[in-house]
Amino acid sequence: MPVMSLSEIESVCRKALLNVGASIEQADIVAAEIADAEAEGIRNVGLGYMHLYLKHLKVGKVKPGASPKIVKTSSSTTVIDADFGFCHHAYMIGEARLIETTREQGVGLMSINHSSSAGVLGWFVRRLAKQGLVSLMFANSSKAVAAHGGKVPFFGTNPFAFGAPRATEEPLVVDMATASTARVNLVKAAAEGREIEPGHAIDVDGNPTTDPAAGLKGAQLPVGGPKGFGLGLMVDVLGGVLTGSNCSYEASMFATTEGGPPNVGQTIIAMDPAFFSDGFVTHLESMFTDLTKDNEVRVPGERRAELRRLHEAQGVEVPDSLLAQIAELSS
Repeated sequence: MPVMSLSEIESVCRKALLNVGASIEQADIVAAEIADAEAEGIRNVGLGYMHLYLKHLKVGKVKPGASPKIVKTSSSTTVIDADFGFCHHAYMIGEARLIETTREQGVGLMSINHSSSAGVLGWFVRRLAKQGLVSLMFANSSKAVAAHGGKVPFFGTNPFAFGAPRATEEPLVVDMATASTARVNLVKAAAEGREIEPGHAIDVDGNPTTDPAAGLKGAQLPVGGPKGFGLGLMVDVLGGVLTGSNCSYEASMFATTEGGPPNVGQTIIAMDPAFFSDGFVTHLESMFTDLTKDNEVRVPGERRAELRRLHEAQGVEVPDSLLAQIAELSS
């Protein structure tokens, strides 16, 4: 299994994306985000997601050469039309204005419509935390998760993320799906022929199942039952309804090439802690000192930071089969 540097991973991804029609701007941003996911050990939405990006570009589910633009603004808000392209590209079109308005107004909001999968939400909030801002991001996705008490997929895994600056090099990052487990975990378990733990899925008849194949045909379950259902609903409202995009049940599936662009959305809320009070970082670090004293608590974001340092120094192991898949799809 070859070991690749993060810059080599980025280069492979950039070349593959360009080969299937992505613009230079799209390829640069998405390749950098994929390499960043690999840096933090998030293979399922790193190189493991490249096959979908390449397939979606080929069939127009993600628009090659999309030209996202700012379509509406106020003193504290920015609305981005992603032009059915990559979410990351659309975000970068508005990031500078989001930061500027947040510092001017104390709070800034960006909404993105006509968008696609956001990948790792931590990528976005980490960037804002590096600028000294606190942020929340909500991104809806195609249906996979049943509502609490429901029997069929209705919501996506609908992740949300939170980021904040710290005194350390790496910020606080909380990034989680509102499903009880990532869909890729069911796919992996099914491929390996092993069962999943109870509480993650139901079959097509709505019965609890530990068979991942049955769960993939049925539906995943929200984390924490009714609480996760409420969180998933919130993400769909903020990512779909608020932005004028599709809700999860209306979007084409991320995992296939059918159905045209998913037209999902994202909402990012940023806050400048200096606008509200003094000593934000100092107070936060004081809290973490007490939180971790004499126990095994790990502050969110620290594991990712450890992996980032490791992979920046030593590179990342990448299966030959994964590289071959990317090469074949981009030839």
